[in-house]
Amino acid sequence: MESRQTILSENKAYWTGRASGYSEVNQAELETGQRQKWSDCLRGEITQQFPGMAADQLHILEAGTGPGFFAILLCELGYDVTAIDLTPAMLEEAKKNAGEMAGSIRFMEMNAESLDFEDASFNVVISRNLTWNLPNPDAAYAEWVRVLKPGGLLLRRESTGRL
Repeated sequence: MESRQTILSENKAYWTGRASGYSEVNQAELETGQRQKWSDCLRGEITQQFPGMAADQLHILEAGTGPGFFAILLCELGYDVTAIDLTPAMLEEAKKNAGEMAGSIRFMEMNAESLDFEDASFNVVISRNLTWNLPNPDAAYAEWVRVLKPGGLLLRRESTGRL
């Protein structure tokens, strides 16, 4: 059985090679009506959990940002966004895709299974199409819950990207 570190290294190598192509897929999706559907969905779920709170007062962590799909949408909606990814090449794609917003999003290289944040740091933790890549998804969920503030919201989407 492969070790956790071996799987992480293989994932990092794989996604480094796929960064540009995966980014193109996300760019194409951002140019369709899916962008507005995702934005409406995210805003709705977050607003329902935090009625009356201003967007800029909500701290959101996107785990496994890849080319930055959710980080970009959340930043456009006015949220305070931190986006992490294991792969530097993906973070570079995310910054490129964010364009002028890149300076408003904190992009950090980090393992979603072992976060470098204090307990109760975020109101929302969100992940899209990540857990199937992880050697230990249970460790990631434990970390995500650990960094959530009391009453926080954990959103996970594993899909083809369609609503």
